[in-house]
Amino acid sequence: MTRPSAEVKSVQPIYLTKQEVEKRVQNGQILIIYNNKVYKLNKWINYHPGGELAIINMIGKDATDAINVLHPDYVVNNKIHNFYIGEYELGDSEENMIHSQTSTNESEQLLTVAKEMSISMAFRRLESKIKERGLYDCNYWNYAYEIVRYIILITIAWCLVIYGTTTLHYIISSICLGMFWHQLAFTAHDAGHNGITHNLHVDYLIGIFIADFLGGLSIGWWKKNHYVHHIITNHPEHDPDIQHLPFFAITTKLFKNLYSTYYQRTLDFDSFARFFVSYQHYLYYLIMCFGRFNLYALSINHLSSGKNLIFRNLEISSMILFWCWFSYLLSYLPSFFIIILYVLISHMVTMILHVQITLSHFGMSTADYGPLESFPRRMCRTTMDVDCPWWMDWFHGGLQFQTIHHLFPRVPRHNLRSCQSLVKEFCDEVGIKYHIYGFVKGNGVVLGALKDVANQVKLLKTVAKGNHNKSFITKD
Repeated sequence: MTRPSAEVKSVQPIYLTKQEVEKRVQNGQILIIYNNKVYKLNKWINYHPGGELAIINMIGKDATDAINVLHPDYVVNNKIHNFYIGEYELGDSEENMIHSQTSTNESEQLLTVAKEMSISMAFRRLESKIKERGLYDCNYWNYAYEIVRYIILITIAWCLVIYGTTTLHYIISSICLGMFWHQLAFTAHDAGHNGITHNLHVDYLIGIFIADFLGGLSIGWWKKNHYVHHIITNHPEHDPDIQHLPFFAITTKLFKNLYSTYYQRTLDFDSFARFFVSYQHYLYYLIMCFGRFNLYALSINHLSSGKNLIFRNLEISSMILFWCWFSYLLSYLPSFFIIILYVLISHMVTMILHVQITLSHFGMSTADYGPLESFPRRMCRTTMDVDCPWWMDWFHGGLQFQTIHHLFPRVPRHNLRSCQSLVKEFCDEVGIKYHIYGFVKGNGVVLGALKDVANQVKLLKTVAKGNHNKSFITKD
């Protein structure tokens, strides 16, 4: 006797419109859209390796392109589907034009769903082309050459301190140590993006060894900071990489005492900030010389107050070991004056790195075109590349191609130059400007942007003074 076959019941998918997604978000659901499917991440957000804010800044939005370029294949092929709740239904209202005018005297932008989707589709074709050419693959010989360079720099630094007899020896040693930290940052950056072994935990451990133990900086802090920067680049309220008050303001929006969603505090534009911002184009390079000291403070704060840190104890131990070996190195120096000089020079050398990093964003747009703007349009609008010959790639670390890196964060930086022609073709195809300047011209663009904002502060002071004098005369 045969048993009747069990009736297979098909489950009808739930369809959610934009309005329904927004309503659920208002009720506390953490929803994102990926490939026209809706995912609820309430149970995952606290464990996201890129931090909570990386997800929070994408709530209710189409995160397809950002997820594809920032996450390895196993996330998009397997893990994310555990959080699926329904299909996203594009409503008629979303077909309407959305008008957005920037606050930086740029021309008005007319964004449509059709246009932004066409850009996204072209971008996905570009990503497929880059994968087909093997540009996501890591050539480990590149790291072999870099390791040799690192060993040479740190060996010279130690030998000149231990066996040195003159101040010149110690100065050369401090410069080599600063260059050692400068160069290490590029490899730590790769580890933070899972771009070395493509294994989350292995690359995290590599990052801890390089950043925490050899450099004294938290790779966990860097990941939390940097992933938000990649998702919401140059947004005055959300991107920590442009929130540098009281020393810098790259947009007049920061005059309004904005609330930073990253630092969870108001960025006060007080008298102290007004003074420094008034002269920021003159102080830019000087302040950058002390940037590494600020990174120490941010790293310590992150490890002491951060939540759900998977390698907290290992990072703390590694940073303690950094201060042990660095203090031991300093103990060989003959006087307190030489120690102070050594610390200052070694840290000031790393200002090159801070200039290289800020160069790609400080002079670029800080406008917000709203949730309709496609991921590739925002990355190209807010980021510039630095043009230089191939033999200078070691100096810039390959990260002079910041636009390309922001479009494809997991492409090994040694392959970014090979992606350049493809990205230029893409920008020409979709009508997006590809910003690229030489190193000197790029510095000029940044200093010009800083000066423009500084002039606005001085103008506000003049207006305020004029109003005060007018009030005084009227009162008399």
